[in-house]
Amino acid sequence: MLDSFSSVPPSNIAEPFFIRNSEVTGPDMDLDFAYPLEDRYKCLLCGRCLRNPRQSLECGHRFCESCLTEELRKDAPRCPVDKQALSANGVFPDKGAEREIGQLVVNCVNKKAGCEIQASIKELQEHLEECKYATIECIHKSKGCNVQVPRCHLAEHLENECQFRQEPCKFCQELIPLAQTEDHTKQCPKAPSSCPNGCELTGVTREEVEKHLQDECPQSEANCRFNSYGCTFKGPRSHVSEHESLSMAEHLLMVTSNLANLELSLSESRRELQEVSNQRDLFKNTVTQQASEITSLKQKSEKQDGKIASLQKMVANQTDKLMKFEQDLETTAKKEEVEGQKRDLVAVKETVKRTENRLTKLETRGSGGGGVFSGATGEVETQLASQDRQLGIHDVRLAEMDLRFQILETASFDGTLLWKIKDYTRRKHDATTGRTLSLYSQPFYTSRNGYKMCARVYLNGDGMGKGTHMSLFFVVMRGDYDALLPWPFRQKVTLMLLDQDQGRRHLSDTFRPDPTSSSFKRPTSDMNIASGCPLFVSQAVVEGSPYLKDDTIFIKVIVETSDLVGP
Repeated sequence: MLDSFSSVPPSNIAEPFFIRNSEVTGPDMDLDFAYPLEDRYKCLLCGRCLRNPRQSLECGHRFCESCLTEELRKDAPRCPVDKQALSANGVFPDKGAEREIGQLVVNCVNKKAGCEIQASIKELQEHLEECKYATIECIHKSKGCNVQVPRCHLAEHLENECQFRQEPCKFCQELIPLAQTEDHTKQCPKAPSSCPNGCELTGVTREEVEKHLQDECPQSEANCRFNSYGCTFKGPRSHVSEHESLSMAEHLLMVTSNLANLELSLSESRRELQEVSNQRDLFKNTVTQQASEITSLKQKSEKQDGKIASLQKMVANQTDKLMKFEQDLETTAKKEEVEGQKRDLVAVKETVKRTENRLTKLETRGSGGGGVFSGATGEVETQLASQDRQLGIHDVRLAEMDLRFQILETASFDGTLLWKIKDYTRRKHDATTGRTLSLYSQPFYTSRNGYKMCARVYLNGDGMGKGTHMSLFFVVMRGDYDALLPWPFRQKVTLMLLDQDQGRRHLSDTFRPDPTSSSFKRPTSDMNIASGCPLFVSQAVVEGSPYLKDDTIFIKVIVETSDLVGP
């Protein structure tokens, strides 16, 4: 043999010789070439027949793929012939050499067993699948035969040698593996047998013996027919008949006693049945009453549903009023206007005071002069009442202006909201009882002409966090400058619960808006759907000492504005 692959026993023909029939790459197996192997088909690294040949562009030589891969792992890979440097980028598959190697003629790997066939490497696998000298396993391997024989001797093995070949049972004709014939005969229902009780029954099969023992054998053990009535006699079947004829009186007493017990049981069953019937009638009445109550409850529920719908409408109306009020706040007069109203109010108060002084003087002068000043006094009182009404109107307007001004003063225009929530315990109780499920913060803005936003908090949680967590959400509101702003809203949002001790343990969550969500589209109503964290922080943590002080918590919302270009 002039050249070969590494050795593998040729008996296991189930494994293919090639990974791909067109490539000499597959598991190592000795090849016996019919002619001397030319040097151009040998790998310059291992000296064996090329396997999956590769050619180097640098030197033009051919190598086995595996040999070349191993050589390229070295620090300075070089061709062993001309010492040219080798690189992975300068290597390509040599399909021409691969086809030529596939046509090389080799002897069958079963040549020593007698096969004289010669075939090309490409056709060798196809021949091995049919070679009559190839060693194969017995077809009864799954049943226990581990013998391996040449394919040409398999028929002889199956016919004369295999201990697991199928043979018909001489009694029942069922096909049984030869090695299991003895065990089958011991259990075969058609095998000849005799009565084990020694009653001289012969010439019958095993299955007939079993029937004989059950129904006929006089030596078989049997119970008295009155066994169910209490008779305990047991013995050979011939003795049982004699016992039954001699013990008739005792058997009749047993039957009579059983009948009496049955009548007693029957009476007891009738009594229990009557009780069950009475309970059934009682249950029936109860069910009827409960059905009536359920009908009444349904009617009440429908009324409650109507009331709830009405309340929901009222809540919607109140929400609309609140949104309108917030819009009004945006158009509220400036601080100078409020100061002007205050000055007007001071002037009115001074006028009233002067009028009161004049009235006092007039009353003093006219105390002894009869009705000279009565007309003047009435006129003054009328003027005073008018001034009081004007003063009341100005007080109301001033209070409204103060409230609007306070809201405007707390509004933020740098994308940061600092929200102080007082009376936490009361507000949490309102949320738990369903009176006020959520709270809205005052609006804040990314700039004077920027996005309008607010925060929404559920102190008793919402969705997955209901009852266990505080849920915090971010809301995009409709603003006056939305037409000039880019949409959807894309700014990074950070939600925070502030630590009131040393400020080192703030709890925060940050998210970037989903551009496809309707929560961040341009608002078509007063505000979009809230988006945020249903499981922002557990209620146990919120009510811990660093975050809840003086029944107050602080929430902070930060909207990234550094990359925002104004309108």
